[in-house]
Amino acid sequence: MGEEALARLDLERLQFAGALYSNILPRVVGSMTLRPGLEHVADIDFGNVMLLEYAYSGGSTLVPVLSDEEMRVVVDDALVSRTSVSTAVTNGDFASFTGWTDASTGSADASVSGGYLVLTGTSQDTAEAKQTLSVATGDRNVEHGLRVVVARGPVTLKLGTSSGAADLLPAGVPVVLDDGDHSIAFTPTGASVYLSLSNPANRLINVDSCKIESSGTVVIPTPWTSDDLAGNIIRYKQDLDVVYAASGIYQQREILRRSDTSWGVQRYKVDDGPFVVSDGSVSLAPSSYTGDITLTANKPYFDSRMIGRLFRVLQNGQTVVETFASDPAQGAYIRVSGVGSARNYTYTVAGTWTGTVRLQVAYDDGSGNSPGSWSDTRTFTSNGSDTIKASEDNVIKYVRFALQTGDLTSGSVTVTLTYDGGSQEGIARLTAVASTTSASAEVLSRFYALTASFEWDYTTWSDFDGWPAAVETFGGRLYWGKGGLIYRSVPDAYKSFDDGQVGDSAPIVRGIGSNSQRGVLWLLGLQRLIAGTDASEVSIKASSFDDPLTATAWFPVECSTRGCADIRSLKADKDGIFVQTTKIGAFRLSIDQTSFDYTASDLMAMHEKICDGYDIVDLAIQRRPDTVVWFILSNGEARTLTYEPAERVIGWSRIVTDGLIKRVATGRGAGQDAVFFAVERNGSLRLEKMAKLTECRGGTTNCLADGFTRFTATAGQTTFSVPQLDGLSVTVWKNGVALYDQSNLYTVASSQVVLSACSAGDTVIIGLPYTGQWQSTKLAYGGPAGTALFRRKRVSQLGLYLVDTMLDGLRVGDDFSRLRKLTTTKGDKPIPAGTLYSAFDADLMSVSSDWSTDSRICLEAKAPYPFTAGALVMDQVTN
Repeated sequence: MGEEALARLDLERLQFAGALYSNILPRVVGSMTLRPGLEHVADIDFGNVMLLEYAYSGGSTLVPVLSDEEMRVVVDDALVSRTSVSTAVTNGDFASFTGWTDASTGSADASVSGGYLVLTGTSQDTAEAKQTLSVATGDRNVEHGLRVVVARGPVTLKLGTSSGAADLLPAGVPVVLDDGDHSIAFTPTGASVYLSLSNPANRLINVDSCKIESSGTVVIPTPWTSDDLAGNIIRYKQDLDVVYAASGIYQQREILRRSDTSWGVQRYKVDDGPFVVSDGSVSLAPSSYTGDITLTANKPYFDSRMIGRLFRVLQNGQTVVETFASDPAQGAYIRVSGVGSARNYTYTVAGTWTGTVRLQVAYDDGSGNSPGSWSDTRTFTSNGSDTIKASEDNVIKYVRFALQTGDLTSGSVTVTLTYDGGSQEGIARLTAVASTTSASAEVLSRFYALTASFEWDYTTWSDFDGWPAAVETFGGRLYWGKGGLIYRSVPDAYKSFDDGQVGDSAPIVRGIGSNSQRGVLWLLGLQRLIAGTDASEVSIKASSFDDPLTATAWFPVECSTRGCADIRSLKADKDGIFVQTTKIGAFRLSIDQTSFDYTASDLMAMHEKICDGYDIVDLAIQRRPDTVVWFILSNGEARTLTYEPAERVIGWSRIVTDGLIKRVATGRGAGQDAVFFAVERNGSLRLEKMAKLTECRGGTTNCLADGFTRFTATAGQTTFSVPQLDGLSVTVWKNGVALYDQSNLYTVASSQVVLSACSAGDTVIIGLPYTGQWQSTKLAYGGPAGTALFRRKRVSQLGLYLVDTMLDGLRVGDDFSRLRKLTTTKGDKPIPAGTLYSAFDADLMSVSSDWSTDSRICLEAKAPYPFTAGALVMDQVTN
């Protein structure tokens, strides 16, 4: 607690508080302990970085590390890397098609053009390119990495031990790769690996490259620059093996894990929305029904920044054109309704072919939209055309062409169905802009007419319109925040915004009703969906806590007007934690039982200056063994908040180290969550992990040092390499003994520490020293008038109950300038140096004979000696 609150001993919980916790962690149970050391994991000297949190129950600890337009991944305390192999993909850069085989079906095609593998599928056939890779004997049973760069996806990848198999891929099934870079780990077991890239869709797919990765660290390109990372603009949310990321500047991304060593970053693409209605002043006309087309506007409209936009065009009449080059095959259908001649439709069968073509009819299944079972109404063995006068007035039926297995003997047949009635919608994604009136697009949902239409919708996610800046999963849906709007996906379909869904399952595009200028900065799914803006925190209500949010049950209310900084928020069970707009305040969002809504309370109410005026630049939450919120400050220090509201514990501590702490991230772990830091030490940025509390209790393994490395010695080993600590003074712990402590530090020379010969299996831990300090509040109790404030007093004696402690590093006094060692006897016996006490209590010891109106207790614990205090008892005398 801060100086401004030290006198509030009338508040019961503050009677047990402290004025200073520096490198001392308060525990929920009431004890306090010297914080664990920080273990060196890897060098990450890549400029500004951001550590992503990846929840994983597979046993490994996974930390994606973002740097300037790059991502690397740490798995089990090592960067994912590849070994050198001789296996190669012929023409993996697609300079030519040599080495590849076109295995496309029907009229689909695989070729190379402009440095890309071009896979052109049709509505009936799959484009596929294959290659068989030769694997040398020494490279078998060695993990390889296949780097696939997709310029326009999605493309389906297979890797197997036989043609068409995918048994070498992480899950043993084909994987679908969209626009981006993908590093796929696989381990060949035999002399050959069968590689396949395919496209079953009726559009063009471009693959930029497909190569075996060289040796070294796996680096995957991203769009986020160093400035973006420094600005904390990235928001992300993990669902299963996908991390959805938003930034407000770039198209959303998906960070994909396919195995611990298989990662990719691709664009988040939606094929069916979310749409808004155009103003009807411009008409659009597609050049073709399917595939890659041109959209033509009747007046200037298109902008190159609109690439990626979806356009949904509503057109009158229905025309379906299909080409069958193989069987079985099923064409798209037309929907026939109305009465009399309004039901008439025409067909055409053309081409050079031999076989049988079937015209099939199905009736509405009761929904009014979907066909039931299909039956043949006519068959054709030659070309022809006709108009069919449909009967059955007011009956909805569907008509299509189809082939059964064995129907097509040779050639290809083109069939056409044309119906003047009804209307249909086609969807296309812009891929290039030639002029303000002409743009290229890929058809996602076929068009049924080529006439111009003034009725069309478009999506407002593009470089022209801006991109979402916040993301969250809530109630089985994916939410995106952009400006003052929130977009909600279809239930359990995070890449669908199909507004054809009705009722509670419909997607949502709704405003939050805030007066913010910047709009949604973060989203947090608590018992309600909370949107944070720079002006307020908005609670989005349904009719009750148990009801889902829907288009009709959507009531945003400002539950707090603190305002948020542009930095992510955290979730702690039903509570939220966010940084206030000044960047030096932190608040808790919790349910107010009187209003049944969320309200904000100041987590720094008892220590307003805990940040010393420095901005909070990063934060993370650790849940075990205690809930601890980590705040990283712009001055390179950290603050921790031991947080357990149910136990009325909100305790701050200062964390300092010989270096600058830049970033923090946490990950689930057995017994204790892993806490990772990006720390600038000795001129370089390092990734370090906080040791477990159980490793900081003395004994053989005692990890009370910073930037440390642990070793298991070999017989006779004398030299230990610690290049990250070169030139620095370190402590050395070996098998339960401090060979070098803060009274006789070892200076690392030539990146090495030299010790006397070790025995096999000896544990050696080498790292930087640090000191923990604790200071009591004003001792304002024990006075004859009920308070000792403003009375001269002294602490005559102090008793300590210590757990897992070595007294060698402990000093006690009434001021940090007047500290002395704790008693060196227990009873009548002296305490040998290096004695580890699992539990220690002794007679009360004298602390100070000085009288002061502000008498305090000060403790100092020096690493590498463990220290945990379970209780402090004092005799205080007032005058």
